Amino acid sequence: MNIPHRTHHVTPSKALWTTFHYFMLFLATALVISPLFIAFISSFKTPLEMLRGEKTDLPANWGNLANYASFIERQPVGIAFYNTVFIITVALIIVILVGTMAAYVISRFRFRGRALVLVLYVIVMAVPPITTQVSLYQVMLHLGLVNSKWALIVLFSGTDIVSLYIFITYLGAISTEIDESARIEGASYVRIYWSVILPLMTPAISTVVILRTIYMYNDFVLPYLYTPRVEQSTVSMLLYKASDMMSSNTEAILMAGIVIVIAPTIVLFALLQRQIVSGMMRGAVKG
Repeated sequence: MNIPHRTHHVTPSKALWTTFHYFMLFLATALVISPLFIAFISSFKTPLEMLRGEKTDLPANWGNLANYASFIERQPVGIAFYNTVFIITVALIIVILVGTMAAYVISRFRFRGRALVLVLYVIVMAVPPITTQVSLYQVMLHLGLVNSKWALIVLFSGTDIVSLYIFITYLGAISTEIDESARIEGASYVRIYWSVILPLMTPAISTVVILRTIYMYNDFVLPYLYTPRVEQSTVSMLLYKASDMMSSNTEAILMAGIVIVIAPTIVLFALLQRQIVSGMMRGAVKG
């Protein structure tokens, strides 16, 4: 018995659109990767190669790590990474606890003003952050948090609407019968949240952790405003303070610094990209 094969007819307009689609994807990819590629190859070049050659020329010696050693020697790399890891870790703990608690209350309880809470979250997210920086700085100054890592921790700890949405949509897929069974056993709401709900929300928590970590690691505005001192510097401020290396003799050292700073986020995203996509898709489908 011969099974007929379905043939797909490609029209000229469809072929043209597909070609244009992939060309734009290739162009966008090239625009994103090109600066990273130039920084990477430049970090292995000598000052003479940077001066005489083109930016896209490959280095003569791929084992030249002198630029990396010079950057680490000249800049407080260890302090910057310590501050960044400390700020991100403390802020993430607060974000997870506050966000999951808020999602648990909003998803499981019906109370007056519930809709207003969600509306207020949306309104706050709709306001451009730059318009509130003056008043926010005055508040941080009044609290004595300026020139302190705790200013960044407080500001980064706010659970945005995206994180709250991920928590709420994921929690909505968890059956309320679990809560009811725990209540019958005599467990309090706090016990249910801590022992039942929080462990079940691990996939949503991991997604938020990844997204918030990349955001906090790359942010420049808040560290620039609130931690200008060297001993409080984050990795983003590290590059800003090293920008005076843009000369023929030190540009390659600055490129090495750029690679040092961006490498952790690239590695993190490459290793966990499936978790990021699956977490976002899981929340969208369950919502």
